[in-house]
Amino acid sequence: MRGGPILGGILAIAAVTASGAAGAQEKIKIGVIADFTGPFATSGALLQQGMETYLSAAGTKVGDKEIEIIWRDVGNQNPVIAKQVAEELIVRDKVSILTGFDLTPQVAAVASVANQAKIPVVIQIPSTPALMKMSPYFLRVSNNMQSTVWPGADWAAKNGRKRAYIAVSDYAPGHEVQATFKRKFTELGGIIVGEDRIPLSTVDYAPFAERVARSNADVVQIFIPPGPAAVSFTRGLLAQGVREKGTLIMGVGETDEAFLGSYDDSVVGIYSSFHYSRVLDNKANEQFKQQLAAKFGDNAAADAFVVQGYDGMHVVNHLIEALAGKPFDAAAAVEVMKGYKWNGPRGPMMIDPDSRDIVENMYIRRVERVNGRLENVIVDTYHGVKPTFIE
Repeated sequence: MRGGPILGGILAIAAVTASGAAGAQEKIKIGVIADFTGPFATSGALLQQGMETYLSAAGTKVGDKEIEIIWRDVGNQNPVIAKQVAEELIVRDKVSILTGFDLTPQVAAVASVANQAKIPVVIQIPSTPALMKMSPYFLRVSNNMQSTVWPGADWAAKNGRKRAYIAVSDYAPGHEVQATFKRKFTELGGIIVGEDRIPLSTVDYAPFAERVARSNADVVQIFIPPGPAAVSFTRGLLAQGVREKGTLIMGVGETDEAFLGSYDDSVVGIYSSFHYSRVLDNKANEQFKQQLAAKFGDNAAADAFVVQGYDGMHVVNHLIEALAGKPFDAAAAVEVMKGYKWNGPRGPMMIDPDSRDIVENMYIRRVERVNGRLENVIVDTYHGVKPTFIE
């Protein structure tokens, strides 16, 4: 059995000795925690592709220090296992930084460990805003869900939409999408004509799609985790003729590039508000796509999760580089990152100095067929969107 006062004492000792150990060791060890098996294994695999793509181009050495990556599978999104793995990585493997994570509960479970051991945690996928208040050692390179959703509500209202239906998966990120869209859309004079929280265990989406079709909404905000569930629900909406009735479908990441191949042309015309598209026209994105193809082949998907792994590894490298020649100190490392700016595949980014969350562009995307394949084409850009924290 792990935890309790014995482990607490061990972590306290680890915190006291961490700076000296990290400064003296030949390698800087990085612990990566994610789902590499189980139903969420795709997220972990995409994250790993992004990190390995970055390392293949940048190398495994920062200054005079070699980087060693230690991968740890939590399997089936288990937050209890995530906490145990974090403790083992710190105490046994002597890691200096924790990163990865593909679900909010994993990060929440690790907060107390990071606080006690005083170790930086670079969050690569989870987007729940409240996470950033749980530890002063958290840095986020993914997206803030509130900041991701409100541009979609704003864009829908500016394009004449007045009546909205909200249909989201029934867990924390879905609740954030629901609350954020509702607040912004109603502030702009719109009304909500219906709302659904869809259980994650749902396999038949037809009743939910039928309710949307009957609602006389002119915009429907959806949030379903990317993959088979998102494909099923989207197909259900289209089968009900929602778009033919003039309803704008606004999603978040349901049409991510890793899953676009699961759709047919009926998905053309669906919109989303998100922070990446593989057709973004910037030098960093072209370079990233070339590096990804060189490492994993031409069929590897340039996807948001891959990009977040790539950017996460960039931030980890900068954490180490910023303290070159000095003992690795967690508080100092996090302080260095506040206000740090860089250009990545998704455009210009910054670590917000107040919240340690990400400042980034949000793109209104429309699925179109381009050069024979489905793409999320950019139709509008909200520049430098700051993280939002409204309870």
